[in-house]
Amino acid sequence: MSKVQRKSEICLNCDTPLRPEDNYCPKCGQKNDSHKIPIKHLIFEFVEDLFHFDAKLWNTLKASFTKPGKITLDYLEGKRARYVPPVKFYVFVSFVFFLLLGKLSDHAVDGSNKLFKNDKGVDSKSITINELQGKKRKYHSNNPNDVGQVEFEYTSKDSLKKTLSHLQRATDTELNQLLIEEDIDTTAQNREALKKYSAYIPENALSLSDKPSYSVYGKIKFATKEEYDRFRENIHNYTDAQVDSLLKAKGENVNWFNRQMLKKLGKFDTKNKDDLKEVTHAIIKSISLTMFLMMPLTAILLLFLFYRKKYYYEHLIFSIHTHTIFFLIFSFILVVQIFISDRIGQKLWPWSLLICLFYLISSLKHNYKQSWGKTIFKFLLMSIPYFFISLILVIVAVVYGFLA
Repeated sequence: MSKVQRKSEICLNCDTPLRPEDNYCPKCGQKNDSHKIPIKHLIFEFVEDLFHFDAKLWNTLKASFTKPGKITLDYLEGKRARYVPPVKFYVFVSFVFFLLLGKLSDHAVDGSNKLFKNDKGVDSKSITINELQGKKRKYHSNNPNDVGQVEFEYTSKDSLKKTLSHLQRATDTELNQLLIEEDIDTTAQNREALKKYSAYIPENALSLSDKPSYSVYGKIKFATKEEYDRFRENIHNYTDAQVDSLLKAKGENVNWFNRQMLKKLGKFDTKNKDDLKEVTHAIIKSISLTMFLMMPLTAILLLFLFYRKKYYYEHLIFSIHTHTIFFLIFSFILVVQIFISDRIGQKLWPWSLLICLFYLISSLKHNYKQSWGKTIFKFLLMSIPYFFISLILVIVAVVYGFLA
């Protein structure tokens, strides 16, 4: 579709006289288009630009996944018009990725049952069968059918006793629901094991404290809710001397880190889902910013290891393209986990990491044109500093995101 260019006799930006053949102003460079454009032309132009972008995006995705490293080679050879520019591509994909990551974190906070309010506004907690039997809680068991991971929610010792008593006469459907929630196979063997586990729980294991505790950081605990609420209300106005005095009185070391943690945690209620979401979003935003540092740092590693390409920008373009594809793969997993099935999404993460590993090695091979042996060896050399650099940056990002 050809664009209908409606020219003006003077530049609308700087009033410079223009000739009919002038497509751009010779003084300021603005395109010679009249501001009086029919609605029909605007619609045609929008559709054309949309399909033009879609074509570039399709070409970029097709080349990226069918021939790893090709878009970098083409870009460095000057074949750039057919692809989305590297930085623009990265910004678009990373924005989608971190947006989805934030949405997943919100789902995790909303679905958390470690500490929440029930319909009557009473604090409720959860405990596993392993904990009730005096064993250490297993958050990540190597055995996928460990029924000891099953959690029970309770508001008091009596409510927990009733739950366990009901378990002994629960139907297969009810038992299956408990197993499904913990991602455990709903077999007859696991249902029997669940009943047997609960029967072995001793009476003294139910000596749970019904008295709620209020703590902020380390040993900073408060005897009553009123005292806790008063502290959280006034922490905004505490001086450093007052914070240090409180740390000392509670037996904590007086230093800058403990002072900052107490100030921030005092303003942040772990029982409030909105507070949890706010902090999580701040940390995710901080991590997204550190990724801009990872790409140039990765390019430096590539420059030292793959010195055939002697210019730094060549390695930087490769780094941008590779990180973008990684985020694209991770975004796909997040879409599955959020909108289709959380259980399926979690199982896809190991596969996505494996795909990224093979993709990176293949991209290195085709872009730097070295043997498979040299490529894998240099990849292993690069992965060690890359891991430690990324780990340090993530830790800094988490701490900064929380404290900021």
